Amino acid sequence: MRAKTVVFIALFIAASAAAFPIQAFKVTGVSASVSEREYRGFCPHRFEFTGRITVNREGTVRFRWLRSDGSANAEETLAFTEAGTKTVSTYWQLGGIMGTYRDRWMRIEILAPNSLLSNPAVFDLECLPQVRMERKAYRVSGRIITGGQHVEWLEGLQLKARLISGTRTVSTCTAAFNRDGVCSYSLVVFNAPGSYRVTVEPVHPTDPDQFYLCFDSVDPAFIIVTLSEEAPEAAGQNFDLTWSWRHLDMGEDHFDSPCW
Repeated sequence: MRAKTVVFIALFIAASAAAFPIQAFKVTGVSASVSEREYRGFCPHRFEFTGRITVNREGTVRFRWLRSDGSANAEETLAFTEAGTKTVSTYWQLGGIMGTYRDRWMRIEILAPNSLLSNPAVFDLECLPQVRMERKAYRVSGRIITGGQHVEWLEGLQLKARLISGTRTVSTCTAAFNRDGVCSYSLVVFNAPGSYRVTVEPVHPTDPDQFYLCFDSVDPAFIIVTLSEEAPEAAGQNFDLTWSWRHLDMGEDHFDSPCW
């Protein structure tokens, strides 16, 4: 009886294996793409590549990236916990001061569990000579100064200074008050002499715990500066800040001035 049972189990296992064969782990698909099909401009330039690897069940894939110049990246591994597709990436930076590179490519070579090659992700590169232009900095700097009782409450709170040309903001700077009620700023533009307006505004934290610190005004409301080749820096552009504070229990639902 025992022998019959063993024979029956063996026959059942054999029949099941025949009916439901176990698939060997393999890569069923691999492809590669490049971020830019062609580039014409200053070099060196970096091309980004993305690969997609598809498998039929769980397992670990070994692969590497190949390049059209005959070199290859180091081998990599990619683990799968089930059948599906995962992405991989790499880059190739190339090009000198001048030169043209046609039909360059990268592709993925699957090394294990089976051998497989992706399509080549092809690109063209044309390097243009760079015209070097001197970058000259034009700078406006100063301080926002305040005083009064409990000025130390302002420590760490931020103001934003803006440098404005016409209606366009061309430079910004965010800086914080120190414990003495001083906030220093510096605004920079390059290769752009001209007349500018400097303004200051608060940067608001949220959810005050016990009181509001209120930004009332700065004096002057704005400063006009002129930057030139002969005078590229305007220092000492200072503002005086007027501020106040209100406890949450004052019962005021709205404050006319912005409050932290």
